[in-house]
Amino acid sequence: MPSLSSGGAEAMLTKLVKNNLSRDVEMIIITFLYSTYFNKEIEDAGIKIHTLNINKGMLGPLKLFKIFRIIIDEKPVIIQTWMYHADFLGVILKLLFPSIKVIWNIRHSNLVKGIDKKTTIILANILGKLSFIPDKIICGSNAAYSSHREIGYRRNKLIVIPNGFDTNLFAPSKKVKKSVVNELSIPEGNLIIGHIGRENKIKNQDSIIDAFSKISEQNKNLNLILIGKGLKNKYKNHPLITENIIILDEVNGVERYLKSFDLFILSSFSEGFPNVLGEAMASEVPCISTNVGDSSIIIGKKELLIRDFSAYAIYEKIDYWLSLNEIQKEKLKKYSRTRILDFFL
Repeated sequence: MPSLSSGGAEAMLTKLVKNNLSRDVEMIIITFLYSTYFNKEIEDAGIKIHTLNINKGMLGPLKLFKIFRIIIDEKPVIIQTWMYHADFLGVILKLLFPSIKVIWNIRHSNLVKGIDKKTTIILANILGKLSFIPDKIICGSNAAYSSHREIGYRRNKLIVIPNGFDTNLFAPSKKVKKSVVNELSIPEGNLIIGHIGRENKIKNQDSIIDAFSKISEQNKNLNLILIGKGLKNKYKNHPLITENIIILDEVNGVERYLKSFDLFILSSFSEGFPNVLGEAMASEVPCISTNVGDSSIIIGKKELLIRDFSAYAIYEKIDYWLSLNEIQKEKLKKYSRTRILDFFL
């Protein structure tokens, strides 16, 4: 794993190792980079973490030797690599330790030119040529399966294992909602539209802000909350940021803020299996989303899919949601949680 920083893949790995139900299976994590976001949570669950502290992304001979030493000492039966760079390392490990099963884990779906790094796109294509080497390749979404088949990944190696959700942690709570509303000094009775995602061009937060700016001209009782690493700095001098837009950097306990939302927006240009949609819906928060990755499968309603990536398309869907009466809004909330309970538990 590259690191244990905040992110969907990192969160899913954390859930996976924490919910290991087998006493006979010991899990150990190796990360390229140091990050404290999920470290304590994982270590408190009794999981050992080895950190390589790779300088500027350079995997030199000493770091490789350290990995080999860890594998020799720990004697794993299976090595599961997460993300492209770790998958490439998995190729080397399989060649050196052929008796150990190596399983790649793909979290990405479509690779977008001009948004994804060129090196990432090149590496993904190289891995397609080398996909005969791992014993299995797990895709976190149907979209990841399809897009990687198109760039040459071996069909007989690929398997889709969708994510699941903790529906006790991600559940509605009026008490928590009221607490967050008071904490952020949001006027009582205002509707809260939310988005969670790190600062990255692929997340397309600019279009959310543009759309909200337009919709709030006609609806004064709205607040927008944007949460994500790097967002506060990016938008500190943005001309459209007004007092009804609240921007928070990376937060602990993100489920608290999800419970405060009345509507969630996912505006990305590309996703695999966006966990945040399922987490929001489990919290009885209806979602509108661009039709990326497995978003349509998670949401299950065409009318909640944004037709393109523009601010106006997002505006149209917010306006659609606002046009629903209270009974319709309540039904949509109940539908959202039920959808997750029925299909992704």
